[in-house]
Amino acid sequence: MLTKPDGSLHRRGVAALPRPRLPDGPVRQLFDALHDLHHQAGWPSLREMAGEVGCSRTTISAAFSTARVPRWGLLELIVETLHGDVEHFHRLWLAATTPRPPAAETAASAGAPAAVPRQLPTDVRGFTGRAHELAALDPLLRPSGPAPIALVSGPAGVGKTALAVHWAHRVAAHFPDGQLYLNLRGYDPDQPLEPGEALETLLRALGVPDSAIPQRESERAARLRTLTADRRMLVLLDNAHTVAQVRPLLPGSGTCLVLITSRDTLPALVARHGAVRIGLDLLTGEEAVALLRTLLGGRVDAQPEQAATLAELCARLPLALRVAAELAIARPRLTLADLVGQLRDESRRLDLLAAGDDEYTAVRAVFSWSRRNLSAAADRAFLLLSAHPYADLDLPAVAALLGLDHTVAARLVDVLCQSHLVEETPMGRYGMHDLLRAYGAEQDHADAAPALTRLADHYQAAVALHDGKWLVRELPNLLTLARTRPSHAGPLSAALSGRLDTLGQFGAALALHGHALDAAGSPEDRAGALNRLGVTHRRLGDYAAAGEHHRAALSLYRDGGDLAGQAEALHGLGIVCWRGGRYIEARDHLLEALALWETLGDRTAQGTVLYGLGTVHLQLGEYRQAIAHHVRALGLHRDTGNQLGESRALNNLGAAYERLGRLGEAQEHYEQALALNQKIGNQVGVAVALTNLGNVRTKLGRWDDARLCHDSALPIYLEAGYRVGEADSRCGLGTLELRQGRHQEALEQFHLAVTTAREIGEAETETSALVGLGDTLSAMGQREPAQAHYDAALARVASTGDRYEEARALVGIARLHGATPRAAEAWRRALTLFDELDLPEADEVRRHLAEL
Repeated sequence: MLTKPDGSLHRRGVAALPRPRLPDGPVRQLFDALHDLHHQAGWPSLREMAGEVGCSRTTISAAFSTARVPRWGLLELIVETLHGDVEHFHRLWLAATTPRPPAAETAASAGAPAAVPRQLPTDVRGFTGRAHELAALDPLLRPSGPAPIALVSGPAGVGKTALAVHWAHRVAAHFPDGQLYLNLRGYDPDQPLEPGEALETLLRALGVPDSAIPQRESERAARLRTLTADRRMLVLLDNAHTVAQVRPLLPGSGTCLVLITSRDTLPALVARHGAVRIGLDLLTGEEAVALLRTLLGGRVDAQPEQAATLAELCARLPLALRVAAELAIARPRLTLADLVGQLRDESRRLDLLAAGDDEYTAVRAVFSWSRRNLSAAADRAFLLLSAHPYADLDLPAVAALLGLDHTVAARLVDVLCQSHLVEETPMGRYGMHDLLRAYGAEQDHADAAPALTRLADHYQAAVALHDGKWLVRELPNLLTLARTRPSHAGPLSAALSGRLDTLGQFGAALALHGHALDAAGSPEDRAGALNRLGVTHRRLGDYAAAGEHHRAALSLYRDGGDLAGQAEALHGLGIVCWRGGRYIEARDHLLEALALWETLGDRTAQGTVLYGLGTVHLQLGEYRQAIAHHVRALGLHRDTGNQLGESRALNNLGAAYERLGRLGEAQEHYEQALALNQKIGNQVGVAVALTNLGNVRTKLGRWDDARLCHDSALPIYLEAGYRVGEADSRCGLGTLELRQGRHQEALEQFHLAVTTAREIGEAETETSALVGLGDTLSAMGQREPAQAHYDAALARVASTGDRYEEARALVGIARLHGATPRAAEAWRRALTLFDELDLPEADEVRRHLAEL
């Protein structure tokens, strides 16, 4: 615990940690209590708390400052460390993680943390039988030891999902950290869920924002394992097709129980992962009649023989039994004998049409029989809903498919849901069992083609009308639209490019722009798709692929004489070269792009290019030009009302002033950028401004303020998945730790910065962190490792031309070698560079040379 030898609490703490902005409610009460406890404990530092808890300072900072309820295990350790009332905090935690009504969730969606997921579908009405299978599942609730994987396998329509959902509801209380549900659509004719898509859905359910979801499947799987570690959760993976589809979705923690349903026996899951398989066969005759009794009541007891015959005609499949029972309920005057007679006639008709043996003839008979009892409008709706290729539809999409207004469409789907021919999800969307879809696909669809065109046009028009939540929810269907209807791929790619970029949906963007490229019917369309792919690859840190796509787009645009397209491609190439440290190339590309935008008179685009151009000039040590470009960009952004661009120009002006030693002006611009980003809700922009403020306040000796800035910024980067910012933040923290003499902590941060920068190809931050490592090792007296890192920094600047970082590395070498000829040579070379750059550091170097 954080105590002195006499047992009293530490009182040498730092300033209070930042609190997340939250609406009134249980979540805010929890965070208020946590911060009050931190105050009562004497404001111990992040370092002290992290040492006691046994985790990183970043984890502790995020627990206090990120608007998401921390997992109980972490919170419990923090409370114990601060001598708090654990039981009281556990009650607060339970209240904060209890799911709220939909309206409350909507109101708090901007800032409140996600509740513990409770995703199980509604329990099955009138669930009957399966006592043996339920008894086989119950022992899986082990009080200790690793939680197993359970596989429920059996033929289509046999009730696998019903059994799994029913048992999951029975045991949900054993999994206080939540229950996840995902339909893998393994046997849908056109839409099996890929593991990457499935992981994205699960991560989102666990509270990971879209912009923070990794792009690679392996990284998504690793994030899932991290988030589920030590959590007691139930994961229900429904309708799996192969082990390959399931394997990436398995939590690494033994505390999570995974329940899988599949038509396949998945032997590799049993052999390799130790899954317990529970085979599910047709209901027994007794169970089938019992299900009918549950659904039809006394009519079964009045005619037990007819009920038994009806069960056999339904092949003792729960799905067919429920459809048949609904028909009986809808016609209370008919006896079961009458219904059996009708179904027998339908079965004979289908037997005559069947080509050979077919185990589902009886099921088809039930479906066909149910269709004959629908109105013509409802039957048409059923056939059209079985014809579309999408996973599920919301009501507006259903209305578009049917060509009806929402009210009429809603009445029809209610009829189909009541007849168990359509399923409504807890999210108010409509889908269909794959057996019903396969049956519907066999039928005549006279007006399917125009209906599918209406639906495609609906999605194309809707993308401009809805917010980001709708877009993320409909992304699977939009990608299906782009894949199955090439004429829509290009327009969707162009319309959604900016929004997918803002939302951080880079994986979806790659797929969408790839479909657009495949469907491109002209050089212009191909160039547009290539350019959008270039932007997306750049966001993902794949600068080689980004440059290749931008160059291919530029060639096509030049062939077609498209000046705006050329400017966009040149701008993309310029940013790729800047990120990769090829500053001269970057400058040339951006100047050419700027000239084209000036010719075309596009002021907004000019401001965007000037932002990149100013940053490139900063890296080239051309500070006056950098300031001129940023001032001009700032004016353009203010004239055009582009507040996002304005905030970026303010940040970059601050960076130029900081480099020139004008720290007061730099701090003023960073503070303006911070306020503007807070106003427009740009969280990553807030973090960038905080990082810059942390750096300048370190130089001003305001160390507590600097640490508060960095500790507030880093969790935002980590949550958003913005790796450039993460590397910058760690480099800034490393510098702060070095200034305060915390050498081991500085090494840790600089190493993390170098690793991250190398992974994404960020040349500037990598070089700066290498110099930081050299400075830290030098301060620790480790001369050879320090020299090695300075040499690595000099090798990096040999390819980038970054004279400022070259000068910093030379200063480090000079300090390392003391009063030696090698040190004097390093001082002289550094002085030449600082003089060329006209930076104030030149005066300090002159003093050192004079002393030598």
